[in-house]
Amino acid sequence: MCMNNALAKTTTDFAGCDPLSMAQLSGARFSQNRFSLQYCGLPVTVDYPGGEMRFDRAKPPLNYKEKVLLLQYLSYACGLPPRGRWLSFLDLKGGPLHWQPFQREALEPLAQRYHDRHDLFLATGIKHGGEQVKMGDAALIIPVLPRLSLTFILWQGDSEFAPRSMILFDAVAESYLPTASLYVLGIEAAIRIWFPGDSRFGESLP
Repeated sequence: MCMNNALAKTTTDFAGCDPLSMAQLSGARFSQNRFSLQYCGLPVTVDYPGGEMRFDRAKPPLNYKEKVLLLQYLSYACGLPPRGRWLSFLDLKGGPLHWQPFQREALEPLAQRYHDRHDLFLATGIKHGGEQVKMGDAALIIPVLPRLSLTFILWQGDSEFAPRSMILFDAVAESYLPTASLYVLGIEAAIRIWFPGDSRFGESLP
């Protein structure tokens, strides 16, 4: 779904779903007409049925795209467990159509900023619930949403190969969100964790 003008429709879809079913399938908690869940390791509450969100302990506040993603996740979650098979965005259905902008908006900034700052990359990811894994030169699996983790990988590069990064999606991801939303999720998660305030192309470190 296109993110432009998506919030109203997604809120309507969210309000029409059974909240107990949404909680069971998404891994969120539901109590007193409110969902509680973690987004990039940060606590979020979502009121039902209106969809109002609270993100009090994190800055910057949730942006429009993140709000749409959270409501989509709660509304469409399927409850399936991870498959343990990782896919690049290029491998997702329709992924090749958005591969170039995905590289430009997420992969290239991550590599440019952190290819030689592995300790900072790892420490920042761990603060957001990440678990270090042995992939590339530095890598983390981060539970971006309760049942939807992403793997972020860095390669430092050398005289022959430029620094690069990769974001991998568990094969179950396409059962939770459509590819267009996974595209946005990968970008927004990278910004939320490593480039707060969308300062990806700035010189100052977070």
